Amino acid sequence: MNYGRILAPEIRGSTMGWTRQLFDGNDSAVKLLPPQWFVDVEDTARLHVIALLDPAVKSERLFAFAAPMNWTDVIGILRKLRPYRQFPNPPENEGRDLTDIKPSKRAEQLIRDFFGRPGWTSLEESLAKGIEDLH
Repeated sequence: MNYGRILAPEIRGSTMGWTRQLFDGNDSAVKLLPPQWFVDVEDTARLHVIALLDPAVKSERLFAFAAPMNWTDVIGILRKLRPYRQFPNPPENEGRDLTDIKPSKRAEQLIRDFFGRPGWTSLEESLAKGIEDLH
């Protein structure tokens, strides 16, 4: 799932748009999408830039998997960021995707080396950017 800042708010976005629907009490995405991995949209863009400009990256697939997440994480963060808002409850006994995506470590290291960043953008920071205009 790609989370983060939406550059054109009139275009809802897909995964960030589904998450923003939680502000209206619409939990259809919670019922539709199982636990999985996320990445921030700006980290995805960074990897595209790296693939174009870094001569060390040749004919290779870069895995943009920042961390596993589930709806319990997302709703908990939204409640923290907007404590005065009401959000649907997350699924009970929700699982977590514990797949070890080893190639993502290469992508994260490229982000560190090329952009001088500490690594992937956190889920909380990514969600915060994606709801900046929602109060």
